[in-house]
Amino acid sequence: MPSHVIRQLALAVAAVMVSSGVVWGQTGTARSDALSLAGTDNVKAFIAARVQKDWTPPKTPWGDPDISGVFTTKDEANTPFERPEEWAGRGIDDITPQEFAVAIAQRQQAAIARAPFAGGGEVEGGVAIAVPIHWFDNLAAKNSRPWFVIDPPEGQIPPLIAEAPQPTVPSRASLGLRGGKAETYLDRDLGDRCISFAFRMPTIYGNSYQIVQTPDYVVLRREQLHDARVVPLEGRPLANVRSFEGQSQGRWEGNTFVVETTNFDDRVAYRRYSAKNLRVIERFTRIAPTKVEYSMTIDDPSVYARPWTYSYPMTEDNAQLIHEYACHEGNYGIANILSAGRAAEKAGREY
Repeated sequence: MPSHVIRQLALAVAAVMVSSGVVWGQTGTARSDALSLAGTDNVKAFIAARVQKDWTPPKTPWGDPDISGVFTTKDEANTPFERPEEWAGRGIDDITPQEFAVAIAQRQQAAIARAPFAGGGEVEGGVAIAVPIHWFDNLAAKNSRPWFVIDPPEGQIPPLIAEAPQPTVPSRASLGLRGGKAETYLDRDLGDRCISFAFRMPTIYGNSYQIVQTPDYVVLRREQLHDARVVPLEGRPLANVRSFEGQSQGRWEGNTFVVETTNFDDRVAYRRYSAKNLRVIERFTRIAPTKVEYSMTIDDPSVYARPWTYSYPMTEDNAQLIHEYACHEGNYGIANILSAGRAAEKAGREY
């Protein structure tokens, strides 16, 4: 696609975002500089160690590092988020190729066993979820990492602070099969309602991403839920406006595109805790001709004892184009959930 067309696309999307109230403006909550956060040096060292040797990252025609393209993370599905107990006391780079090969084979077997009609359903929070087999992108995912959390180096999410608030979202395990109340659509989370998946991981489907660059903006497109985040590069201060995707600012640190996002809508939660005080710091670094390393730092001093980061590679693959994700607010899923609740009531059963 010609660069002038890409730029027009980004500006058009930006105009839509601004017109819908997702704007970048004047003021924001003061936070410590991202460079001073605990673990920042660990994250940078982890990324630097994965850049292909004797290779020069490409540049855009206007001189920025080129991270654009269509990417997939389908091969990272099934990866444990935190370090498994079997590897306690070891780092990611301590796991031998032989051990990792065995782990991948076991993960593939477990994925097949969990798949519908082959022994159960997808397991989320300890709850089996029956979904059609054709929903799965890749049951034979060949993972790149033993686990995702890279900081703290022990691969575990830091503890909560003593004053941490109560979770705003109940656990799936406590709700039952895709459970939760079904009195009204407002009982369902933003994902069920097809409004927002503010934070996504490699999962059973919808693993395609697209990065579009211009001199002034970077657009981050995601297959689920067909989101397009327009990140300005001018370093504009933020307005006191909240949205489901938060408000983002981007900058270049060497070959890494750094995006800081705050001002999440109060209804958004991350790992069950309200995201109203959350700052997310994302890093995109091209580490090889077909690889961009992605990392996300979670900075919420109202919940966690210290910032922490997870990371995984995105693989450029133009055969994994973004397809329509036909999910929208007021969809059949919500209608069916509510009607099933009413049917259960008539039958004298819990739902």
